[in-house]
Amino acid sequence: MYGQHGRKPLTVYITQEMRGRDLSDAVVFGELDVLVPAKDQIALSAMPTVRRMERKLSKFTDADYLILSGDPVCIGIACALAASSNNGKFRVLKWDRLQERYLPITINLYQKHEVE
Repeated sequence: MYGQHGRKPLTVYITQEMRGRDLSDAVVFGELDVLVPAKDQIALSAMPTVRRMERKLSKFTDADYLILSGDPVCIGIACALAASSNNGKFRVLKWDRLQERYLPITINLYQKHEVE
């Protein structure tokens, strides 16, 4: 579903739902979308989870974010898929306990490092 002017609405993808965790502060960054429900866990085969996450993250753009929560395997898969869908770039929202708000962080896997 696309918003006004045919643009994809901003989305905050939550890697795995965490029961009891209040993520309402993240809605200022976009619509929340859970990639993996809290009850699901990756056991012997990761492929069903990878496919489900791949479908959701296939349109990941510079405007979207990830909230890295839950199973570390789900977090790793989400980062890899988001980067793959967006030329090595993705953004995450990191909770700052001192400021009590989310801070956006941009990650670019292919950014050239300057040599000093």
